[in-house]
Amino acid sequence: MLKSIILLLVMTMGKVYGANDITLTVTQAAQGGVVNDRKVTRTRPLTVGALAFSAPEVVYQRWAPTLARVSKETGLPLTLVPLTPDQLVARVANNELDFIIGNALITVAFKKDYGVSHLLTLVPHTRATPEHAIGSALIAKKDFNINSLNDLKQLRVISTDPNAFGGFQIIAAEMVEQGIAPLSDLKQLDFVGFPQDKLLNYIIEDRADVAILPSCVLESAINRATISANKLHVLLPQLHSNFQCQVSSKLYPSYAFSKLGHTDHRIATQVVRALLAIEAGDNEAISGRYQYWSAPVQDNHVFALLEHLDRWPFVTNWQRLVADLTPWAMLTGLVLLLGYLHHLRVKRLVVKRTQALSDEMAQHKNTQKALFEQQKQFYKAQRVLLTGEMASGIAHELNQPLAGIRYLTQGCIYRLGDGHDELKSALTKTIQQVDRAQSTIKRFRQFCHQPSVLQDCDLQELIQDTLNLMQPDFNRMKLQPQLSLMSLSVCIDVSLMQQVLVNLLRNALDAMETIDRPQLAVLICQTEQAAHIAITDNGTGLSEASLQRLFFPFETSKVHGLGLGMVVCKRIIEEHGGKIRAMNNRELNSSDAPWATPHPRGVTILVTLPLKANTDV
Repeated sequence: MLKSIILLLVMTMGKVYGANDITLTVTQAAQGGVVNDRKVTRTRPLTVGALAFSAPEVVYQRWAPTLARVSKETGLPLTLVPLTPDQLVARVANNELDFIIGNALITVAFKKDYGVSHLLTLVPHTRATPEHAIGSALIAKKDFNINSLNDLKQLRVISTDPNAFGGFQIIAAEMVEQGIAPLSDLKQLDFVGFPQDKLLNYIIEDRADVAILPSCVLESAINRATISANKLHVLLPQLHSNFQCQVSSKLYPSYAFSKLGHTDHRIATQVVRALLAIEAGDNEAISGRYQYWSAPVQDNHVFALLEHLDRWPFVTNWQRLVADLTPWAMLTGLVLLLGYLHHLRVKRLVVKRTQALSDEMAQHKNTQKALFEQQKQFYKAQRVLLTGEMASGIAHELNQPLAGIRYLTQGCIYRLGDGHDELKSALTKTIQQVDRAQSTIKRFRQFCHQPSVLQDCDLQELIQDTLNLMQPDFNRMKLQPQLSLMSLSVCIDVSLMQQVLVNLLRNALDAMETIDRPQLAVLICQTEQAAHIAITDNGTGLSEASLQRLFFPFETSKVHGLGLGMVVCKRIIEEHGGKIRAMNNRELNSSDAPWATPHPRGVTILVTLPLKANTDV
């Protein structure tokens, strides 16, 4: 869009400046065509930012012919962009320009932060030297005068922009030399913007007392007959030889042509060569109001002006520094904010977690107390069961010899004759004592026998409760059981069946006491109408003889064992209509034991119980 506007303006001005062929050249260059038998090697237009203190049309009129000639001679597509000082700073900061046509102050100020290189200096059409080609003028009505810059403090002073070199900044430096702080001491200072010519109307219309403008603005307006020569004049004029305009300040170098740091030096060389070829009297020089372009001139007095204005390189460029550091400062602030929010969140979580831990510890103490009481009841029940089983074993062993004694005694009585009444009486009493002993053993067995109390139970919940009960033993051995459980309902005596599970798990733990890495697996599965509980360890295992006699009373491999635990387990399970069997893991395979994943060593205990629908006990 901008390129179209430029081409349209250049075409509109073609007849005035003889630029019909230049317009064609710019179009061809932008399209990558061939110009003067030279192939254009760059298709993206090079952007030239021109400092603008008046309407964009005036800037186009001044510089478009010059850039069109450069484009024609180099084959490089050039785009002209008029910019105010603030716009120029923004474009340069964003690397949106390739070249700059601006005053000496802008060029010097851009050197440090943006790598701008001063290539050429403009020699103006006035008879001034390039080093002394521009200054500032204080303009007021013809009948208004002041004696010194101090008189400006109470006047209505206007300028275009605080960054305008030829206007405000040169006068500001002069005021600083005299101990005046322009931005604070000038009570009625106002910046009214561009174009510059409108400031003259402000003075004529009595809307301001003094206007700060670049040199030659007043003379140019008089030559164009936009204002009368007897209405305005320059205050505090200073005389400078070979300078045709009146000024109120020192003179400084004219416009400079500069390249940005990212611009290729070979392209810059072609552009410089084309600009140096423009001579005084050429249409491009006439349109641009200059004689020709020269090599860069001495600009040390520009540095003196920067020192008076407290600008780079004499003070830190805080604006640039702030612009560079703002993203990092925002990022740091965001990180700190997130860190503070995280700190608050962690603090809140710590409070909640502390309260939760306190509640959990209290709950753990209550649970531990309940488990301890339950464990005591289990151990008591185990002792009763062992006593009953022991009584059953003793009664079984004693009943046979007592029955033998009774039969032998009766045989003796049958064989005695009539003359042995006393002996018959003694033998009869012996039989009575045998009957009495058998009756006592029978009552003892009945006393120790506990009838089962059956109820519906979920095997998964039962095993979880049992594992929780034995958690201290698992912690002691640093063991985490591998579980594969499923919900199956059975009708059992929960207390007795839990005692069976405790006994089986404790046997597994005892078998793994000497194992470096104990492993325990508990599995529940279902086949047809039965529920299976498999308890697998990787302990020392059992010999074939021990495995065959595992469920015999008083058979044990433990030093202090009674050999009745597995017998009690077998009796309880059989009372529930189930079965129990033991197998060495090394003898198992997937076809024999689809319900388990055996370890290479150790023992697997398989408990089979009828499901609830088939429980007849």
